[in-house]
Amino acid sequence: MKQKILIFIMILFTAANISAQDFSRKYGNITTDELQMTVYNQDTNADAVILYEVVDISYDVSSVISIIYDYKIKIKILTKDGTTWGDGQIILYEGDNIKENLSHLEASAYNFVNGNIRKDNLANDYIHREKIDEVHTAVKFSIPEVRAGTVIEYQYRIISNYILHIPEINMQHSIPVKYSKFTITAPEYFSFNYFNAGYSKLNIKRKQGIGYSNLNTGSYNTHTFKTNIVWCEKEYLPALKSEPYNWCLDDSRIRVEFEISAISLPNGVFEKFTNTWKDVNDKLRYMGFNSDLKTSYPFKKEVLTIKKSKLSEVEKIKAILKLVQSKMSWNGKYRLLSNKLSDAIKKGEGSSADINFVLHSALQDAGFDVVPVLLNPRSFGRIPTSFPTINKINTFIVKVNLKNTQVFIDGTNTNSNINILPIDLLSDRARIYKVNDDSGWVDLTNLTKSVYSSVITCNIDESGVLSGTIKKTYTNQAAYVFANSYENYKTKEEYIEYFEKESNIEIEDIDIQGLDSLVITETIKFKASLNSTSEYIYLNSLVFQFISENPFKQQERMLPIEFDYPIIQDITCNIKYPETYKIEEKPENANLSACENGVKYTYMSQASYNNLQIKFSYSIDKLIFSVQEYKDLRTFYGMLTQMSDSQIVIKKNQ
Repeated sequence: MKQKILIFIMILFTAANISAQDFSRKYGNITTDELQMTVYNQDTNADAVILYEVVDISYDVSSVISIIYDYKIKIKILTKDGTTWGDGQIILYEGDNIKENLSHLEASAYNFVNGNIRKDNLANDYIHREKIDEVHTAVKFSIPEVRAGTVIEYQYRIISNYILHIPEINMQHSIPVKYSKFTITAPEYFSFNYFNAGYSKLNIKRKQGIGYSNLNTGSYNTHTFKTNIVWCEKEYLPALKSEPYNWCLDDSRIRVEFEISAISLPNGVFEKFTNTWKDVNDKLRYMGFNSDLKTSYPFKKEVLTIKKSKLSEVEKIKAILKLVQSKMSWNGKYRLLSNKLSDAIKKGEGSSADINFVLHSALQDAGFDVVPVLLNPRSFGRIPTSFPTINKINTFIVKVNLKNTQVFIDGTNTNSNINILPIDLLSDRARIYKVNDDSGWVDLTNLTKSVYSSVITCNIDESGVLSGTIKKTYTNQAAYVFANSYENYKTKEEYIEYFEKESNIEIEDIDIQGLDSLVITETIKFKASLNSTSEYIYLNSLVFQFISENPFKQQERMLPIEFDYPIIQDITCNIKYPETYKIEEKPENANLSACENGVKYTYMSQASYNNLQIKFSYSIDKLIFSVQEYKDLRTFYGMLTQMSDSQIVIKKNQ
C-alpha cells in the first residue's frame, strides 16, 4: 500500500514539474527549461515544436493608409531533422501598384555552450532575395548554429499598401504548436468577414477599441475612431501531417481566412466588395470576365462546319472541344482571368482561363446555351461556404445546357471528354456563374459512372505455367486515367516493360484500342510461372493481386478520407487447370461492405471438373468519408487486402 502511495506521489510530482516548466512568450527571453527540453510531451515523435507564434495585424491610418503585419516565432529544435526550421522564407508581392516592404527582420539561435547560453544572430550575409515570378519575391534566410537542442526565434514586419487584403493566418503547421495567437485591429472604416477553416474550431473573439488618425485633418490634427479587434489564442495545436487519400492538406489546416467586404473612409470614399454571390459575379464582370467570354477566335470556319453538320448535339460539343484542344495547348497554369487572351490565341498556348474562354465562345457561336462553372482545383482547396469570396476561385469550366440534360467540359487536358474532367477539377463544391443565391452550387464528383472490367481467360499446365489473355475495358473517368497514364511512356515497348515488371509476367503482345474515346480496351497475351511443386500449384485468389497492402495503416486518423472518383471494378477469371489436378483449397465466398455501402466488394469462386471460375466486384460509391468512419474503412481494406493476398491451392490427384 505504501509503495502504491509513493508511486502516486511521484507521478503527481512529475506532472507538477512538467506543468511548472518555464516557457516564455516574450521575444528575446530564452529560458533554461526551453534549452534543456529534449522531447515534446504532447508529441514525442516531433522533430521540432513551435513554442509560440504571434501574429499582429493592424492599420496605419495616416496620410496614406497601409496595413502592418508583425510576426514573431520561437521554435525548439529537437532532432537533426528539425534543423530545417532554421531556414526561413518570406514571400513579398510587388506588382499592379501594390508594394510590400519587409523591415525589422532579425533572428537568433540559442544554445548551451560550456554551461552558458550563447546567442548567435542572423547576419546580412545569410539573407538573400530570389525572384519567384513577375510579382513575387522570396526573402530567404538561414539562422546560424542551428542543431538538435537549439532554440531559435525570429521576427519581422511587412508594410503593404494593399489595404484590401488581410493575410490568411495559419495556426497549424507540420510540427506541433505549444501556443499560438493572432490579433487583427482594423479601423471602423473597414468591414471584413472571417472564416475559421480546418477540422477544429477556434474560439475567435471580437471587441471594439479606439484608434487615432490625422487622415484628411492636417499633419498636426488628429481625430479618434473606433476599431474592430478580432483575436484568438490557442494552446497545443497538433502537427498537421500528410495522410493518403486527401485532396488538399490545407483544407484541414486550422487557420483563419479574411475578406474585406466594404470600405467607408472619412473623406466620403465608399466601396463595397463581396458580401453576396451577386457581388462576386458583379466583380468578375467588372474585371472583364464577361468580355473574355465573348472573345473572337480565328477558327470560326471550322466551328460553322461543325454547327451545320448532321452530328448529334453531344457529338457537336465533343467536336468543338477537340477542335479547341487541337488549336491551343495548356501551359499548366490554372487561372480565373486571362492576362491577354488575344496573345494566347495567337501563340496557341495559354492558361486554363485562356483555353476555356475560347471554348465557351466557340460553343456559343455554334448555338449552344453555355455558362461558366467557377471552382478551385482540389489541390488548391475548396471554396468556402461560410461567406462569398472571389479569393478562393482559381479557374472555371464550361457547362452546356441541352434540352433534357446538361454536360460539363474542360479544355486543358486532351484526354478529357464530355463529363470527363481532370481529377483535380472533380470538385464537390463549384459555383454556376451568375447565380446569385445558394442554388448555384454544383457537385462535379459524380458526373458519370466509371467502370474498369477485366476478363482473364487462361490455362495452367502441369509444370505450373499460366498462359492466356486478359481483356481490360476502361470506361469514362477510368478511360481518362488510363489514357493519361499511357502517355507517360515513350513507346509501347516501354509500357510493356513496365507492365511485365509490375505484374511479374511475360507479355507476348498488347493491343490497345480507343485511346481517344470514352471506352478503351486493352487485350494482353501473357505467360507466367506460378509457384508450384511436384504436388501442388499455387494461384492468387484473383490470378493477379488486386491490392498488395492496406492503404490505411495508422490506428488513428485526423483527416477525412477522399477518393478520386466513384468506380466499379469487375474481374472475371476463367481458369482451366490439368485434369489430373483438383482444387484443394480456395478462399471462401464473401460479400462485404462498409460505411453504409460507401465501399463494398464481393468474391465468388466455383470449380467444376477442371475449370475454375472467379467473379469479383469492388466499388467506391461514396468519395468522402469522415474521420469517424475511418475505423470501419480501415477494417474493410484490411479484409480486402487479406482476400487479395490469399491463395488457391491446386493439388495433383494421387
